[in-house]
Formats: sequence, C-alpha cells, structure tokens
Amino acid sequence: MAASKDDLIQILIGIGKKSQDFDVKTSNESDLVVEQRIVDVKYYGGASEEKLKKTYRAKIWLDDIQKQVTYQEILKDKTISMGILPTPKLEIEKTFFKGKVLFKKEKAISFGFRKPFDPGSFGKVYDYSFDIEKVRGPIRQAVQNSGWKFSQVVLGK
Repeated sequence: MAASKDDLIQILIGIGKKSQDFDVKTSNESDLVVEQRIVDVKYYGGASEEKLKKTYRAKIWLDDIQKQVTYQEILKDKTISMGILPTPKLEIEKTFFKGKVLFKKEKAISFGFRKPFDPGSFGKVYDYSFDIEKVRGPIRQAVQNSGWKFSQVVLGK
C-alpha cells in the first residue's frame, strides 16, 4: 500500500531536517523544494576580490493519483573576480542547468585573505565537497519505500 501524499510530504521534509547538507520544504513553485548551498564565499587575493556561489535545488511535484514523484534538478554557479594587477579586470561567470543531472561530484579547497590587505587574515577560505547522490539518493529511496514512483525531469520545463 502506497503512502498518502501528505504522509510522503512529511517523510521528505523529515529527511531534510535530519540532513546537515540540505533542506526540504514546501514551495509555491512546486509541492516541495530541496535546497543545498554548496558554497557561498567572498575572499581576497593579492590584489583581487573573489566571490564564489554554488547552489543545488530540486523541485518536487507529487501526483497522488498516479503515485508518482516528479523531480527536477537546478544547479547554479556564479563566480566573480575583480582585480587591479597586473592589469584591471572584471570577470563574471554564471552557469545554470535545469533538468536531470546524470552525475556530479566535486570537491574544492582554496586559500586566500578574508580581509583585503590584511596578511593576518590569510587562510582557508573554502573547503567543500558535493555529491549529487547524497541529496537525490535518500529522497529517491524514501519515495520508492513509500510505494511511489520516482521520475526525473530530463530537460527544464
């Protein structure tokens, strides 16, 4: 016997509450949304200011009649680099993906200054790892254990 829609919503929200990596909550855009801030940091190089932001979101729709969960993943990355040496520069890079991520695993570490022109603030400014299966896997398993089908959106809608 498949779980009710309300029961499945509570199960998925509970998974988010137990996780230190991501959150699951109700949404106006879909039934639920999964959110993980992978990294969000501002730091300084020798003569530059750097910003890095990476987020993972997934929208979840629950079809109570077909007992099917539709899962759409959204990855956003934004990098900004502003500097004055050796020549003035401003670089902004944004990436956005909406659909089904087949595989994504990354790990990064960086050192820099937390305050501009302060040698005492030098150190590790970020150290993150992201594995999409650590987010999607527990949700897919809970959906299937509840007697529902798990379906991923292949391309953005």
